[in-house]
Amino acid sequence: MRASLKRAGAAVLATVGIAAGSLAGTAPAQAATPGDLQILGGIECHFGQWGQPWNQAWYMYRWMTVRNIGDTTMHNVILNEINGASVRVKELKPGESMSKWNGNRWVRPIETRWFGCFPSSISGFTFANEAENLTNNFGYWQNFRRMDNPGQQTPPTGS
Repeated sequence: MRASLKRAGAAVLATVGIAAGSLAGTAPAQAATPGDLQILGGIECHFGQWGQPWNQAWYMYRWMTVRNIGDTTMHNVILNEINGASVRVKELKPGESMSKWNGNRWVRPIETRWFGCFPSSISGFTFANEAENLTNNFGYWQNFRRMDNPGQQTPPTGS
């Protein structure tokens, strides 16, 4: 009986020693912050130079793209223009954007160019396989704004 108590005590001490050594050797865990997709876009009016053909003299450029502003790679990233184009990339690494520089200009995954510059808007959304902050996954841009005349008085009523 004494031998079995000694063996049981030695087993308990060995278990406690191994557990204490494991805890002492483990650094605190630091999880990477999740990926975070941010949608970007805009509408620009460009006016050409004298002597250019009429179809290049005045045009509107609408665009949207996505950037990963988080610390984790996002997979199967989809960018959708509402009632328009849809673009998918297999992965978007931290800090990376769907836009690419071609040596002359940024090429955006969704872009349209129209003759003239008139009131317009573009809107869309983005998502990926991983769960993330959805507050910056929808965007709406316009090139017109309603401005009320600040000096305008409302007519008096009654009297």
